[in-house]
Amino acid sequence: MLSVALLDRERLKDLTEMLSEINDIDYGNPQLHDSYDYVIVGAGPAGCVLANRLSEDPSVSVLLLEIGRGERPAFSEPPLLGPMLASTDYNFGYVTEPQKYGCLGLTGRRCNWAHGRGVGGSSIINNVIYTRGNRRDFDNWARAGMEGWSWDEVLPYYRKIERANIRDFENNGAHGKDGRVSVEDCPFRSDVSKAFVASAAESGYPYLDYNAGDNLGVSFLQAHTKRGHRVTGGTTYLKDVYHRPNLHVSTRSWVIKILFDEAKKEAVGVRFTKNKRYHTVKARRELIISAGAFETPKLLMNSGVGPAAHLAQHGIKVLQDLPVGRRIYEHGGVFGPIFIVRNVPAIEQNLISLEQVVTLDEILRFRNGTGPLTSNSIESLLYVKSPVAADPDPDMPDVEVMQSFTSFSFDSSTSTRFAYHLPDALFREYYGPLVGTRNFMFLPMLLKPHTVGRLELKSRNPFHHPLFRYQYFEDERDVEALVYSIKEVLRIMQAEPFRRLGVEQYTRPVPGCQHLTFNSDDYWRCHVRTLTTTFEHQVSTCRMGPAGDPEAVVDSRLRVRGIRRLRVADVSIIPEPPSAHTCAMSYLIGEKAADMIKEDNGY
Repeated sequence: MLSVALLDRERLKDLTEMLSEINDIDYGNPQLHDSYDYVIVGAGPAGCVLANRLSEDPSVSVLLLEIGRGERPAFSEPPLLGPMLASTDYNFGYVTEPQKYGCLGLTGRRCNWAHGRGVGGSSIINNVIYTRGNRRDFDNWARAGMEGWSWDEVLPYYRKIERANIRDFENNGAHGKDGRVSVEDCPFRSDVSKAFVASAAESGYPYLDYNAGDNLGVSFLQAHTKRGHRVTGGTTYLKDVYHRPNLHVSTRSWVIKILFDEAKKEAVGVRFTKNKRYHTVKARRELIISAGAFETPKLLMNSGVGPAAHLAQHGIKVLQDLPVGRRIYEHGGVFGPIFIVRNVPAIEQNLISLEQVVTLDEILRFRNGTGPLTSNSIESLLYVKSPVAADPDPDMPDVEVMQSFTSFSFDSSTSTRFAYHLPDALFREYYGPLVGTRNFMFLPMLLKPHTVGRLELKSRNPFHHPLFRYQYFEDERDVEALVYSIKEVLRIMQAEPFRRLGVEQYTRPVPGCQHLTFNSDDYWRCHVRTLTTTFEHQVSTCRMGPAGDPEAVVDSRLRVRGIRRLRVADVSIIPEPPSAHTCAMSYLIGEKAADMIKEDNGY
């Protein structure tokens, strides 16, 4: 009886803690000053890092302005519930323009371009996948003239960021142990993930640590979680320091314009709205824009920094003619092949529907760092080099394949469908027959797309969403790369570890592709164009480049060209599509920018 009473007390304690996390994290409501040494716009991962690092010196004052609010841990921490956040105000709710060559089966032929808002930015709503990129990404930047960005120069920053717990690779020298961001193996691994990693290794792909510099191979997922709980820019870099007297965090503050001393061509502050009132604040040393790949270029252009002809179209006075928004790259992908598991292990009988894992017992398991709620469903990653890859280096992959332990039949609610723009009719016809079965899917993602688009202003109204001039698969090679990766998956699935699970391919064709021979190249081309998806990795809208680069907006120290006291520090500066998800890079940019700012300001 005593043990039962103790168990009940433990359950009551867990439930009490859960109830306390239903509310937003409160970053306070400071009485704002007229000026600060540094003003940071945007509390994504990079902005949170900057706020922390720049305020370490108590003699320096820092203001962090964020359009959103603090995250709500009860809903944001379980990675498996991530799609539910897409329908909340933690997401800007952007969508692409109607597509001609991709997203053809989705609602309105549009893909969802989720973009996080709130303290933590997209780290609140992303898939908690932590990938740094291939060493060749950074070495290519350095060779192109971006000093300080080689792999050997950024690796110490990656180590500084991490508090790593990676079972198979913890002693390879690539990971940090004392950083703020917990990076770990997912506590939950299905038999499917183990079979996939083993089968890929049998099929010629080396088992490796894809965060150690080389990533052409296969491995289990490394996630930015702590005991299976999502960690974000806010919880890792701000939650324990926002009370510093020299640091103010102002949420629900929408910055609408950068203020300049036009005679000196230097940034002096910002104008923003909060509580239905307009406010102005000055930056004595520097203004740092960390609002992300969409909001940063929009703010710059609305303030007169951007392509002169485009700004003139909207009647905006041009302060500096720069190619802001002229490039945007995207890691497009596809909801790929699905497989059914016939020999389901007893321990995985609950992986058939979301309802089976959103129970009190499973929530309590999650609280203790175990169970499927600790996973975002992505368990392992395969990096592939296709025959259409532009980079001749044989060790630079151009496609990443994510293995998920579910497909969309897992979630009977509308959350996932809404998050990915899946029409009800398509869901019923294609995923409906899978309801009640143990099945899983693969998600191939382009790392090095050939297609490039641009971002423009819809109007001079700072509250309007930007306009995306981007067409998936405008370059046919992007489709061919994804088709090649799907065929690699089909080859790997023939290996012995999968045969032992009784795995068989789901052969129902995607609606709109029924006229094509199933599993033919033409069928998969149709599948890719119909079930296109995004992974929230848009980059290059404020591209970094060396001196003389006509496509660069910022230099290698992230200073906006031609404007004093103004920097950009977020993923918009990434000069070309990286072979990585962008969250880890956002932390890297924040840490590196903080050091450069300190150096340039003499402390």
